[in-house]
Parts: sequence; C-alpha cells; structure tokens
Amino acid sequence: MTLCRKITLCALITLLAFPAYADNFVPGEVVVVLKDSGTDTTASFAAASGMTVKEVYSSLSEAGGNVYALFQAQTDSPDKLARELLQNPQVLAASPNYKVYASVIPNDTSFSSCWGMDYINAPAAWDMATGSDTVYVAILDSGIDNTNPDLTDNVTTRYGSNFINPNNSTMDDYGHGTHVAGIIGASANNSIGIAGINWHVQMIPVKVLDNRGEGTVATVISGMNYVTNLMNQGLNVRAVNLSLETYLTLEPTHNNLVTFPLWRAFKDLDALNQAVITVAAGNYSVAVGQPTTNTRYSLRGELIYNAGDYVYPASFQGIDNLISVGAVNSDGDLASFSNTGADLLAPGVNILSTWLQSSTRNVRDDGVSLTSQQGTSMAAPFVAGTAALLSSVMPGRTGYQLKRAILGGMGADGVLDVEEALYYQSDNTNLPEASSEWTSYRDYQSYTPSNQTTTTTNNDSSSGCNGASAGIFALLAVIPLLRKYIY
Repeated sequence: MTLCRKITLCALITLLAFPAYADNFVPGEVVVVLKDSGTDTTASFAAASGMTVKEVYSSLSEAGGNVYALFQAQTDSPDKLARELLQNPQVLAASPNYKVYASVIPNDTSFSSCWGMDYINAPAAWDMATGSDTVYVAILDSGIDNTNPDLTDNVTTRYGSNFINPNNSTMDDYGHGTHVAGIIGASANNSIGIAGINWHVQMIPVKVLDNRGEGTVATVISGMNYVTNLMNQGLNVRAVNLSLETYLTLEPTHNNLVTFPLWRAFKDLDALNQAVITVAAGNYSVAVGQPTTNTRYSLRGELIYNAGDYVYPASFQGIDNLISVGAVNSDGDLASFSNTGADLLAPGVNILSTWLQSSTRNVRDDGVSLTSQQGTSMAAPFVAGTAALLSSVMPGRTGYQLKRAILGGMGADGVLDVEEALYYQSDNTNLPEASSEWTSYRDYQSYTPSNQTTTTTNNDSSSGCNGASAGIFALLAVIPLLRKYIY
C-alpha cells in the first residue's frame, strides 16, 4: 500500500501564495525561470539573491529563450522565497521544488480480460499498421523493467536516463512505468503475454519517480529538459506520456499559468510541435477546468482537495498538443471515478499490462509478469500509443496534426477509436499545422510578472485478450502536487 497526501497551491489576487507544508517540498530548493539577459544570468542572479545554482536545464532554456534553473538557498521556507522572487522583474516563474507522485485507483483483481484493445478498435487498425522501430515514445515515470520478456525488444535503454539517481540504471523499482509501457508497446506475435498498441516501437524510460512512486518538480523538469534535448538532436519522439493528478486552488488563467515553471516546461516542449503530450483527467468525479464544489478526504482522513480546487495538469491551457484523457469501463459507461470534461475517453477499468518480473506472484505460465489496474491514469497511454502508431504510417505529421487526427477520429461517444484515427489521418492531408485554440497564450514568452496581479491477429497467449491487452498506470507530474492515497 502506498500512501500519498495532497499539496495545495493558492493564488491570491495580488500575490502568488505557496503552501507551507514542509514535507511537501525539498527544503531550500526553488525552481525558477529567468529572462535570459546574458551568459552570466544564472550565476549572477543566484549570487545577488543569496543562492547557489544546483542545475540549469539547458535544452528547455534554449527552446524557450529563457533560463530554467534549480537553486539552493539557506532557508527552510522556499515558499516564502518563491513569493519574493516573483516580485523581481527578471523572474518569469518560480515555485518551491514540490514533490510529485504517481497515482492509480485501487484494484483487488489480479488479472482480468483484456477488453480495452477491442473496445478502441485496435485489432482493425493493426490491419493497416503495427508500429515502427523508428518511432520513439518518452515515458516519464518510474522507469521500465526491460527484463520483462514482453517489453525487451521495444525498450531502448540507450536513450533512457535516471533523474532520481543518475548513477543507476532506468530499471523500474516501483512498477508504474512498466505498466504504462505494456499498453503502449508490449511485443506482439511472440507467442507470450499481451500486445501493446504498437507491436514495434522504441520506448524511452525517463525515470523521474523513485521506488515509492515519488519525485519532485525538479526531477520532472529534468526529464522534460532531457526529452527536449533528444528532440533537438533529431530523435523522432512522437509521444510523451505523463499522467498524474493534483488539485490546486489555482484558476487556470493566463497570468496564473505562466508563473508556474512546470507549465512553462510543458509549453516549451510543446512548442517544438513534434509530440503529443498525454495526461490523465483525474479520478474523483469532478470537472476538468472547473472548481470543485466540495471538500474530499481519503479513507485515511487526509485531504484530497478543498472546495474551489482545480484538477491539474488536465486543466492546463495553452498547451497545443496536450490531450487529457478520461476513463470508460467495458460497458462503455464513464468510469465511476473518472473526472468529466476530458478531451477524450479511453479504457481505464481492469486494464491488464506488464509488471515487474521480480513480482513472482504475477508471473504467468509463459514467463511474463502481468497485473491489472484501473484509473484515468491508465487511459492516457492508450492515446500516447495511438499517436505513435499514427506517426509510423504518416511520419511527416506535426504533433498538432497527430492530435487533431486522434480527436477527429473519436466516436460520437467521445471514446478513442484507433482505426478511425488512422482513416482520419490518411484521408485528411490538409490538417492544420499549428493550433489556433490558444492564441491568447502566444505572448507567454514576453509576460512580465512584476506586479503579480491575477485578473491482422496475433498469437499472444493471454486468454481473453483477442490478440491484445494493455494496462496503464500513468503518471502525470505537475508543479504543486497532490499526494494521493493509494491502497
């Protein structure tokens, strides 16, 4: 059983207020985005502010034309320091280095039928495409257990990186990332286990969560900086999978969002227009983009959200290539736990996927470790996998074009349809190059927060899969973070 607790962030009318729970952030550390005013910007700013530089995220800095950095200060109140820094006209965004957490809805079932792939018409899509080894998917999570026989061929540790412990490998020691990987790209036609949406793909393990499913804003930004660098070097990354929910008293307005370093990291990666970014809608039956109307506690009596909180990152705006994903069950009904108002729905109840090989109780007769989970977090990688599959047959599409094909192909019920997305992709050669949805966010680069005023059939052996199975966990890391209770 994993125990997680929520952290809230309050936006006041004239000042951004951060929570004062010391166990929810790394003491003395702040994440800052500075206006780039020269080569000595970071060091001189740190010295003038009584801080030292711990890390500079050079790829995000280059992509956004600003400076992303992690600073260390001699203070036990990084929340207060962040508020003070935001009054400096050189500072575009700042926050404490909040902890981030993986999230999943509890499930007592060891195994279940692999209904999800049939439901989204993946088998029909496989008559047209089964993926490509030239397409990469970045999974920012707890790593991937590439010793699982159903994942070995489709995981590339060459491009993986560990931001929890840089001296260690990207091996998953929690299970979360391995579950995500199975739905995106478990090998097919290998007579064992299950099949992912992509039978052929290259999944990149970017380890930003530890063996308890925990990380920080800095580890997530490090991961996004790393993926941005891979893209800038020419790697064909077409989907980035992060999914986890948090609830904040932060209305998703322009002025609020641009002062959050993680929103800016999302935006600068997104601006490359190469990859679809998938996020979970959330698991507490509230509406994306709307304030909650009540206060909710976990079974253990810990606060999940207050009335007036918003779910993030599903409520992020201005991220052109982002898709929020809610969950449906095998009857086609919205899952009882799923938040509403997502861009798209995908299977999220009793989803079977790959698991840690060291978990011997889950190893099947064919030697593949599998387990079932449920939650909107499990729905998101169905969409990430679809983006990769589409790009395997239409390699010239931009990230935004892939997003529009996925949304354009969904059924009238709002559920992902992989086959229709492929047809939509194939039949619409004039898909838009860039988004016009968030034109009010185009000026985020020049925003000055000086006042802070907010105005084919396969032969895989798992029964019930009909040639396919998937599971998804998904982690979505956001700046001020929710610790959820998972049983």
